[in-house]
Amino acid sequence: MKYLVSLFIVLTGIILLTSSCNDDDPSCVEITWYQDADGDGLGNPDISLDACEQPEGYIDNSDDDDDTPGENIYSIDESYFNSASLLSFSVVNCTLENGSSTSCYQIVFKSNPVENGPYCPETIDDIGGLGIYDGNTNPGFQVMKRSLWEAMEADGYDIVDANGNITIVDPGSISGPPTSTVACLEAAPDDNLQLTFMIPVEPELLGSPDQIQIVENLGVSIDGIPLTGDPPSVTQGPPGMPGGGQAGGGIPSIDPCGGHMDPFGYYHLHFVPQEMNNVLEAYNITEVSCSNFAQSETALVGFAKDGFPIYASKDSDGSLPSDLDACNGHTTATSDFPGGVYHYHASGTEAPNIPPCLAGAAAVNSFTYR
Repeated sequence: MKYLVSLFIVLTGIILLTSSCNDDDPSCVEITWYQDADGDGLGNPDISLDACEQPEGYIDNSDDDDDTPGENIYSIDESYFNSASLLSFSVVNCTLENGSSTSCYQIVFKSNPVENGPYCPETIDDIGGLGIYDGNTNPGFQVMKRSLWEAMEADGYDIVDANGNITIVDPGSISGPPTSTVACLEAAPDDNLQLTFMIPVEPELLGSPDQIQIVENLGVSIDGIPLTGDPPSVTQGPPGMPGGGQAGGGIPSIDPCGGHMDPFGYYHLHFVPQEMNNVLEAYNITEVSCSNFAQSETALVGFAKDGFPIYASKDSDGSLPSDLDACNGHTTATSDFPGGVYHYHASGTEAPNIPPCLAGAAAVNSFTYR
């Protein structure tokens, strides 16, 4: 009996030892796993463990020379903006137009930080700024000069008086709803305004692009100047007024750098000014040029209201991108964001030349002024 008891104990021990040992279990082979703290698919050679199954947060290579996790690989820094016009830079809670509750950069600038103009010429023989005419006679992007005024007169817009003077109106002086005003439109500045932009800290892509509408805010330049969609149509009139026939007739004057005053007094841009002289050359315009902004084909221009950067027409290496999407955007490394980021490009040949749509969600009330 003692022999049987002893044999039972020995056999039980052997079974337990066998079941606790994985070396002979073909279904479980321990390998070394390396921690991937920053989630880049590369493991930390200094932190590892052996296991049959892959532990969460570990991978099977040790190729990472820096596994430090980053809180936000892409971020907008205060240093990107012109300190002469920047009033404050902070992070606040916000809600995006897609309903997300998140954090936004709240960036405040003073209005009209750069020299601007000229705009409307006084007479038919003077050279003014630029205009985009959509009438039947001689339409298109052009200089404000005799040929433009004669085209408007031919289309029935009485904009030149008997003495050859151009009718000039400040749209900010007109009260009430939009009206039919046959004139060259030139608003007065208000240099005492504060402009506030809300930009998502972590951009959120939309299911489909958001098309930028006429005079819709697109984002902000590095100088704190609003970037804006197309100016109002001459023939259709400003937004909110029924179009057709001679419903319009007011032509917004744009300076040689692609901007003008809003009726409320702040300078804003309908073009990316760093590419303006390229655009003028593409349209064979020689009478005016942009001198208030340094011209560059690779510069960081500003940030769209969805949080992504906007660049001039070319990549950092001077090449023209060949993989742009419908919003003139793509993902690649830039000189400012060497880790790579989705960003937009301006056009160097189109008028206007800003991105036509946005890939991400903007904040509710993304642009305000007071």
